[in-house]
Amino acid sequence: MPVRATLDSNILVYAELEAKQPKGIAAQRVIELAAPNGVIVNQALLEFVAVVCRRLPTSLPSAIVKVEAWSQVFETAPTTSAILSEALRIVTSHQLQVWDAVIWAAARSAGATVFFSENLQDGLKLDSMRVVNPFRRTDAELAALLNP
Repeated sequence: MPVRATLDSNILVYAELEAKQPKGIAAQRVIELAAPNGVIVNQALLEFVAVVCRRLPTSLPSAIVKVEAWSQVFETAPTTSAILSEALRIVTSHQLQVWDAVIWAAARSAGATVFFSENLQDGLKLDSMRVVNPFRRTDAELAALLNP
């Protein structure tokens, strides 16, 4: 059975702003591999748009098109009051940043067990979800991780 994964906003940013660079190409591949059974959190999508607006405002139209496409391809996890409570628990018990905790709680609630991120500690495991830095894995390792 395929593993359910979610994406941190940094993966989305690399795919958009560094599309022809090695990390951008790798990020696009991670998105492609995660899409069939993946979940994406609105918080990650909004962080992505905010970073694009700040770093390269002319890419905003492309970023919006990507957000709309990703929202159709991935299950989009809502941020409910229960997610808010869980995120606050994660912030206090595990010292994650607030926005990372929101993504974590929403994705975990939607069944994700892998959180692709460059910013969080590779291998960190909380509540049966673990962080995987996709830039430290080959395509074959990523594919095997998602389809054991």
